[in-house]
Amino acid sequence: MEFERAILAEYEQKKEIYKDLENYVAGILTDMMKKDNVMLMELTHRLKTSESLAAKVIKKDKYRVLTDITDVVGCRLVAYFADDVDQIAAMVSRRFQMDWGNTVDKSAALSPTAFGYTSLHYVCSLPEEGEFTDYPAEFRGIRFEIQIRTALQHVWAEIEHDLGYKSEFGVPRSIRREFSRIAGLLEIADERFNAIRTSVGDYTLEIRDMIKNDLATDLLVDQVSLKEYMYRNVRMQDLINQIARECDICVEHVDPFPYLKALEYLNIVTLGDLSAVMERNWNAILSYARELLTDTDMDLISSNAILRFICYSELICGGYSEKRIVQFMSYASTNKERARQNAKALLAQKELFTGKITNE
Repeated sequence: MEFERAILAEYEQKKEIYKDLENYVAGILTDMMKKDNVMLMELTHRLKTSESLAAKVIKKDKYRVLTDITDVVGCRLVAYFADDVDQIAAMVSRRFQMDWGNTVDKSAALSPTAFGYTSLHYVCSLPEEGEFTDYPAEFRGIRFEIQIRTALQHVWAEIEHDLGYKSEFGVPRSIRREFSRIAGLLEIADERFNAIRTSVGDYTLEIRDMIKNDLATDLLVDQVSLKEYMYRNVRMQDLINQIARECDICVEHVDPFPYLKALEYLNIVTLGDLSAVMERNWNAILSYARELLTDTDMDLISSNAILRFICYSELICGGYSEKRIVQFMSYASTNKERARQNAKALLAQKELFTGKITNE
């Protein structure tokens, strides 16, 4: 009881310091994730309440001073993939001073038959030497906890917490096996999601190499192949650069996913199909782009605008009816009246293109 009162009294005196430390560490972690382009599901942080701190001191009966407690300040990073957890862990260990004696990989600590599905719990402090020592002196020596887990590990932990089971010993025998089965499924799912991401990365490199060597004619149009084509196909780059030069505008590359259905509607199924449409409508595409972009206040368009010009030129030059053009416009707008208006606006500019419009 004596130590409890002393610890709580010290905490009340230093609570603002701990609060400032919480925000400082959270800011460092946020900047680290942005700098290394690590996508997170969430990054949260908290400061223990006086009530929670008191309960911990009473329960553990081993703390003598406030700095003995390593998780007064806590941050949690929830990543989508297991590989990202490893990357974040490496970043954290480089950036902060590690208390390896109290740091725990709880998954590794479990016996092969134990109950649970856990995560990394790193105990850190701010470095006392080196390049990252420019921080308020009152933060020195205060330890804090950083939890790192995958999204599925996070789901497991939240459900386990809501059910009120803190360990395998609190679980009735009748449902312990079910918990273990679910934990195993989640662990396998984490591994498979990681493997899928690796496969997507390998596929991207393969596509990139095929486009670079002009071997991509028969490749099906999908999100990966279309993105790489927009970035790396020589003729596509010629078109983009010519539009940018003649219209005095910059083109920013973005994800082409919104145009996958539109291209499919135009029977553009392979990258060879896309190249053929682009080549036969080259002058029409340029003509439309000049009319739309020259002498405007715009100084930046997305690469998807180039795809739109290609699609519009095919609608006009390919002899699509007004009805078919309205259907195409419906991919961009669920408002039927707006789709009709957009179709009419395009048809009103048909003199900018070549070809004829048929009626249905």
